[in-house]
This record gives sequence, C-alpha cells and structure tokens, in this order.
Amino acid sequence: MKATQGKLGRVFLLHLENGDNAVQAIQDFARENGIHAAQVSVMADRALAGIITPDDSDQPVLNLHGLASAGPLDWTDADVIIHELLNMRFRRVRDPDSGLEVITQMPSTKTRVMEKPLPTPEVAGPGTVPVYLFNAEFN
Repeated sequence: MKATQGKLGRVFLLHLENGDNAVQAIQDFARENGIHAAQVSVMADRALAGIITPDDSDQPVLNLHGLASAGPLDWTDADVIIHELLNMRFRRVRDPDSGLEVITQMPSTKTRVMEKPLPTPEVAGPGTVPVYLFNAEFN
C-alpha cells in the first residue's frame, strides 16, 4: 500500500441541468477553476463517487466509480460535490502491462520526517506515551 497525505482545498457544489454533458461539464469546471485533483460525489438517481486526476498532459480527468456496472445514470437535476485535494502529486497513466489507467503517485521534492526522541522512563514517568512527529509537504 502507498499513502499520500494532502490537504482539502476549496469545496464546490454543482447542479447539472437537463441537457448538460455531465462528465464534460465537470471536467470543464475543474479546468476553468484550476482544480487538478479532487474527490467527487454525485447525487443523481443514485450516489456515485469518483476522483479528478491529472492526465499525461496535466488536464483534469473525471473517473466515476461504479458508473458502468450500475447501468445508465439519469443525470437530470444531478448535484455534484467537488472536494479539491491540495499538496498531492499524482496522475492517471496507462499501465503498460494491463492496459488499464491507474493512479500513480509522483515523488515529492519536499518531504521530511522529524522524530522526537523517546524520554527515558525516569524522566517520563508512568503512563507517558511517546510522541512521534511527522511533517511532510507534497508538491
């Protein structure tokens, strides 16, 4: 497992109207508002979750999970919540072995780990819990 810590940025609520090309409208909105990575929730005739990730050309691409397996989605009057993800570096790339598009983490140039030394039992006293500090910046 790989994990990346980031921060939540802006939050948007979109209301799709009849006739909107939903996926294209969400991707256009992300591009126009400088959103490169986000978690997306769609409430239409059912709830879906997805993610906006940058592609090879650094353009935001929406991938909704469970869309194909659940049959056609009625986008009429759909509401979309977009939670922008900040300080994270990843992109969607095609895996040469499987041919599938996968999310790949990009290495960070600003990562540091700080560890506070454990106190000796005589200094800490009974019931003291050691504290480890982790601070990472992802660009």
